[in-house]
Amino acid sequence: MLNEEKIRLMTKAASFEAGEGKKALEMNRFYKGDYLSIHLIGAWISYTVAFCLCVGLWAFYKMEYLMTNLHKMDLAAFGKGLALLYLALLGIYLVIQYVVYYNRYQENRKKLAAYNHILKRISGIYESETSGSTSMAEGAKEE
Repeated sequence: MLNEEKIRLMTKAASFEAGEGKKALEMNRFYKGDYLSIHLIGAWISYTVAFCLCVGLWAFYKMEYLMTNLHKMDLAAFGKGLALLYLALLGIYLVIQYVVYYNRYQENRKKLAAYNHILKRISGIYESETSGSTSMAEGAKEE
């Protein structure tokens, strides 16, 4: 005999695993700190590459000015200003990335909690079916 509730729950679980749950289940392999650290390191690397490309493009755009005034410039102050700009923007970027990935982690934890609830309900149905069939089998043996 088919249990409609069990079929409905198993369908929900399978659709979760095949759809939006793939990323959530993959994320579940990590602790929150590890998940955030991995993504923040990736964000730091991508920011550094982007900053270097932007500085290179700016330098290429201002090449004539830089070449004519290079001997007049205070290169130490220019380097310090560039480093401060890098660090300030990096801090802002990493805070934004932290908030984004923290929220993603929390949303996925909620989705996984709902998924685990479905799995517990399915397990409960299996247990009730098993205990019901065991008691029926024992009743048949006694007769």
